[in-house]
Amino acid sequence: MDGQEFLDRVRENERTAIERLGSDKALLAATGADLDTETVLGVLAATELFHADAFRRWTAEADDDRVADAVESAAETATDHADRLAADLDAVPDGSGLETGVGGREGEVERVAAGLVGASLTLDRLLLQAVNFFVNEADEQRAGLIREVRSAANDRRDAGLALLEEVCETDDEWGRAATAAEDAVVAAYEDYVATLEGLGIDPKPVC
Repeated sequence: MDGQEFLDRVRENERTAIERLGSDKALLAATGADLDTETVLGVLAATELFHADAFRRWTAEADDDRVADAVESAAETATDHADRLAADLDAVPDGSGLETGVGGREGEVERVAAGLVGASLTLDRLLLQAVNFFVNEADEQRAGLIREVRSAANDRRDAGLALLEEVCETDDEWGRAATAAEDAVVAAYEDYVATLEGLGIDPKPVC
């Protein structure tokens, strides 16, 4: 398996979850139906802060220098974006970040797959919805910032795929990586469904 085959597998196996995580209900779930500028920015900033903290811890615990370098770089980018997203906020609410399946991962292959690939897949189209939100608010500056965050998430995904090609030497390691990435998507989707149902909103698309 290579990085592209890995990505194709995860996307195919979790197609429904990924599509719904980026639906027009994505921001409703992310904000608890509180669609205003401060809430959207706060949720995204909290998510990047959580990622930065996880990636920093993984850096300290990594045995493989290649993994340490990759997650350290991801931590720096996530920290920068969190700071910029929160620049005009009084504070980032505790516990307001999105579920992206990053927490609780053990094993370097699993951490790379879940944290750099799986989490990025869960965020990609949600961030596009956030871009659209700020475009509709005629706030091009913040729309541009979210575009940068989205681009960085995709770069993080690609870096994770390239790293997996280096560190996965057996079919078993590729299998563990795929399971971790898919589990990250599932965790995000289950949280999305539970949040929408709690709001009285059907998470399934209207056909």
